[in-house]
Amino acid sequence: MKIKITLLFIVLFFVGTIHRVNGQVDNTFTGENSGVVNTGNYNTGYGVNALRSNNSNSNSAFGVGTLSNTTGGFNCAFGNGALALNGNGRLNCALGTSSLSKNNSGSFNIAIGHRSQEANIIGNNNTAIGYATLLTNLGSSNTVLGSYSPRSLLTGDSNIFIGSETAINLLNGSNNVFLGNRITVSKSPSTPILAGNDTSNSIIIADGLGNQKIFIQKNGNTGIGLGNNVIPVNRLDIKGGVAIGNNFTPNGVTPGIVAPTSGLIVEGKVGIGTSSPNNKVEITSGINGNSGLRFTDLTSNFNPATSIASNRFLTVNQNGDVVLNKMANPIETNVLTSNANLMTSNVNSISSSSTIINSISNSVNSNNQLITTVNGVASAPVNLPRTDEQSLSLTGNTLSISNGNSVTLPSYIDTPQVLSQSENTIILSNGGGSFTLPTFNDTDAQSLALNGNTLSISNGNSVTLPTYVDTPQTLSQTGNTVTLSNGGGSFTMPNTIVTAGTNVTVTGSGSSVSPYLVSAADTSLYANNGTINSATTTNGNRVVTMNNSNIWFQSATADTNSKIYIGTTATYPSTTGNYKLYVEGGILTEKVKVALRSTANWADYVFEKNYDLMPLKNVEEYIAIHKHLPGIDSASELAKNGLDLAEMQAKHMAKIEEMMLYIIDQNKTIEKNIKDIEELKKQVKVLTANED
Repeated sequence: MKIKITLLFIVLFFVGTIHRVNGQVDNTFTGENSGVVNTGNYNTGYGVNALRSNNSNSNSAFGVGTLSNTTGGFNCAFGNGALALNGNGRLNCALGTSSLSKNNSGSFNIAIGHRSQEANIIGNNNTAIGYATLLTNLGSSNTVLGSYSPRSLLTGDSNIFIGSETAINLLNGSNNVFLGNRITVSKSPSTPILAGNDTSNSIIIADGLGNQKIFIQKNGNTGIGLGNNVIPVNRLDIKGGVAIGNNFTPNGVTPGIVAPTSGLIVEGKVGIGTSSPNNKVEITSGINGNSGLRFTDLTSNFNPATSIASNRFLTVNQNGDVVLNKMANPIETNVLTSNANLMTSNVNSISSSSTIINSISNSVNSNNQLITTVNGVASAPVNLPRTDEQSLSLTGNTLSISNGNSVTLPSYIDTPQVLSQSENTIILSNGGGSFTLPTFNDTDAQSLALNGNTLSISNGNSVTLPTYVDTPQTLSQTGNTVTLSNGGGSFTMPNTIVTAGTNVTVTGSGSSVSPYLVSAADTSLYANNGTINSATTTNGNRVVTMNNSNIWFQSATADTNSKIYIGTTATYPSTTGNYKLYVEGGILTEKVKVALRSTANWADYVFEKNYDLMPLKNVEEYIAIHKHLPGIDSASELAKNGLDLAEMQAKHMAKIEEMMLYIIDQNKTIEKNIKDIEELKKQVKVLTANED
């Protein structure tokens, strides 16, 4: 317990010391480079580079790189990389690794969850709770609750999404309300009445499996049970039976009345054109002499067969109620015929004729089809083109909507900062400062030394070798006689004769009669300057026979040297790594094969279903800022660190595979557009023919 109290006082003393860094008021910083360039007050930074460069107040940063270069105040960042690039954004709350990591000037945002609002740069007033919520969106005033929602949204404002992985395939949309898990809109809608990836001002309510139950379109039309993404075309579209009435609907005890399939059952009275019906159904047309009731398939052109003729008929009473009446004479006959526009009636053999006045009317049904009725005969439906669909376009920083106005998006004021390295100095652009990495000395190499009979190892201990009792033997040479002391015997070496002027030649058997003879000076290997004697070369080449063996240049004990340099100037590069072979001027070969350590070092992962393919719009924004492709090193990085062929080839293949996915997606869009154009041509042809 005493140890814990002592440690607590040490920590409090250390924190109190940091509390007064730079002479500011009420700041607390803990961690390497935390708060090193701080000029603000009431800030708390914990972690490497947390609040590293801060000139505002009341910021709290917990984690590596959090709020590392901010001019905005009243921000809270918790988790590595949270609000890492924040500029003048203020009153943001980011809880989770990489949450709001790219935010620059956006303010009043709340991001709770790993990678929440990761792509947001200038959006304001967003609230996102859950893993990867609003992951790719760049808009403002969105409210999201649920993991990985919205799944694909790039741009959109004032949306409300509640549910896990909802708004799948929705790329652009504003003012939507989606409630339910995995709500999916059509990626490429096949008809105009299907909600697609550019949907706005709509409300969708679905169950936990993504089955859409209610769809309220931007014009107020409401659909119930129509199926996924089906846009209602009437004020109320209901699929299935509908029951209306207190006794027809469930009351908690009884199940109620089952309505007819795709029909309507109503308890009580129904008024059409009146709010106080006096019968089960009352129709008020508002025009004297017009009932407002029409039987489309029972017009004056219908002539019933004689076998079904009856003396009963429908009529109205003094209140306007439709009643069944009967003719006084049961044998009365009433036959109505027509010829061209001449109508003839025959009642009890009394004929009467009258000219029919031709009539024509047009109507549009619920499927947006035009029907022309001439003398009660309806034409075939003609599909009308829809003109209420709108699309967004962006030219420069001007955002326009078709059939509408345009707005100018704000320009980026701050240029994102970048890190660079010069030898062991790390530099942050735009006056972000620099720091020097420590120089590491290789001290693990050891050596032996013998002083007298004491054997020592560097950076280690020493041992005393035993003293020899007997006098060690020694070798001596007199002429060509070699003698071992203490009676060790002697032997006579054969005479060696070197004859100058020719290549080295050894002759003799080694005996006194025929000693070994070496002729001339050997220049067949290397002379002083390394020149090979042309007499021992083949076509100017020095031939080395391997004899079924390998060549191994062992360099384990010489980390700083043991390198091979081929060229005219032995200047070894030091900025691209400690490589063993350098060839000045390059290498020409018939074939190069680079080994991969595993399948993970290749780019087939791009074709996996869960691969997060960056939208082309985001790629364009990245290129505009960084001047190179995402995931590919810049020219300055390659000049500094060198080019890894295997790694770069894998990155190139990843970009090729991503490009193929973009091409496939564009091809689908082109094929759909071609089909839509052909369909529009057919409709225009039909309309033109009708006008003729």
